Amino acid sequence: MKTIKTTNITLANGSAAILSTSEIHPGEYETMLASPDFGTEYKVMRAWSEESALDDHKWLKKQYHVAPLSGKYLQLSKDLAEAARKAEVIATILEDSGTCNFDSCTLYLKGWNQSKVEQAARAAGVGCFVWNLWGSKSFVFPLRIAAQGDPNTVAAEAMRDCLTGKGYSAGMYYQMD
Repeated sequence: MKTIKTTNITLANGSAAILSTSEIHPGEYETMLASPDFGTEYKVMRAWSEESALDDHKWLKKQYHVAPLSGKYLQLSKDLAEAARKAEVIATILEDSGTCNFDSCTLYLKGWNQSKVEQAARAAGVGCFVWNLWGSKSFVFPLRIAAQGDPNTVAAEAMRDCLTGKGYSAGMYYQMD
């Protein structure tokens, strides 16, 4: 096997990965996206020319690589992760009763890049979508917890309170199922 090209990339969830293109047999090429130790293969593509294999390498990098978070987006990711952890603890001590809902914390982040905010949310382990309300855009951050009623609401409100305490313009998105 002959290595043609190797690139270290960062996935959307913030984890590191290796993108490697190799000639595995004469005239047979493989481009693989894998964990750094190659213990997990995320995507494998086969080609029968070096040019096609390098095109696969370029395509996979474009599809999967994201620049690592920095500045306010890195801080947002850390703050979302901390707020989510605190909210999840609160949710686990409550009985799951009440109306099933999609209640979530919102943040008004005027002028922030939507794809970077979504990347920060993925890295923090929370969901993210945009909510346009009365001409104002807010980001909604659903928690991924094992509750659907009152604990979900209480957890979302705890997340809002935590983020408000960190200086964000936080609010709530309330929606019954």
